[in-house]
Amino acid sequence: MEADASDGTSTRPAPLPVRFAQVFISPIRLFDGLGERPVWGAALVLGGVLVVAGIFAIPTDVWNEFVRAQLLETGQPIPEGVQLGGRLFRWFGVVGGVVFWFIWAFLLSGVVTFAFAFVLGDEVHYRQVLSAAAHCLLIPALGGLLVLPLRVMQRDPQLVLSVGTFLPFLEGYPAALLQSLDLFSLWAFGLLGVAVTRFDRRRSPAVAVTIVVGVFVGLMAVTAAFQR
Repeated sequence: MEADASDGTSTRPAPLPVRFAQVFISPIRLFDGLGERPVWGAALVLGGVLVVAGIFAIPTDVWNEFVRAQLLETGQPIPEGVQLGGRLFRWFGVVGGVVFWFIWAFLLSGVVTFAFAFVLGDEVHYRQVLSAAAHCLLIPALGGLLVLPLRVMQRDPQLVLSVGTFLPFLEGYPAALLQSLDLFSLWAFGLLGVAVTRFDRRRSPAVAVTIVVGVFVGLMAVTAAFQR
């Protein structure tokens, strides 16, 4: 069942597979359609499914090695049931990933709507932003599957392709911050900024993209501060 903002017109949104493809090959056309019919439910569920698939596709032995490495890093003894720990971490990852996925989409949409509609005075509505966010976030959801071979080879379920990947010599807070700047997420946030300009075309794309990407970098900067 698709959630939308029905306005009494006969216009129907494109099927989900078409919208999924448009995220990558025709985002402007996608956003123009979402501005009129801001559907988001199916796209958000699809993103959650991709996240779950990416977590479940990681072999159990990789999760076991991840748990072992975490225990060694904290100086704790390795229990005999470390394999059970790997399975539990996988399930925790699934549950946590799905819950975070939906919370993140709604929270992000609220922050972006507040910034543009209430602070800057743009004619942007929450449901429009939510619909765009649900589709843009399909990029990092799919990215999790694309980096799966690297996660298996590196034996690290949390590995991401980030800005920090290309600057391995950095240490401390700069390294933590740049490692958190996932390239697929940066792509998604940049597109979300473009989407805002299609909902209110008075807004400059350069300004909108800078603001939305800045929101992401700011949130990651706070998160990185607790990872040192």
